[in-house]
Amino acid sequence: MSEQDLGKAIVIRVSSLGDLVRLASSTAQMMLIMPIYRFKLKGKIIYAIQTIYKDYYKLYGLPIIYYYIEDGEAVEDSKAKYILIKVDETGEKIETTDKIRPGWIGIPIINLTEKPPFIPDDIIQ
Repeated sequence: MSEQDLGKAIVIRVSSLGDLVRLASSTAQMMLIMPIYRFKLKGKIIYAIQTIYKDYYKLYGLPIIYYYIEDGEAVEDSKAKYILIKVDETGEKIETTDKIRPGWIGIPIINLTEKPPFIPDDIIQ
């Protein structure tokens, strides 16, 4: 399927990986885990999640991609398989790891070989 057939999704850049993880973990109460997709684009590492807002005005199934661009050194793909989040009386903790731990919400990281065609090329200026 070509990019012309798909159309582009609406993309929204978040200011931190923590913001993206909080959004992805927000569905955990409903026993749904939203994976975080990771891919390279123009030498940068992109973390992204896809949401779909049903019945949003007249745009049924409007896809929205929230993404974060890794600014520093990215964790090696083979090691970081999950992003964990835990909120307790000491505050919020977010970690990347290769395994899930009890008491944490584990969000899987899915490595993509390339940018999905429905994400615009100009997300990195």
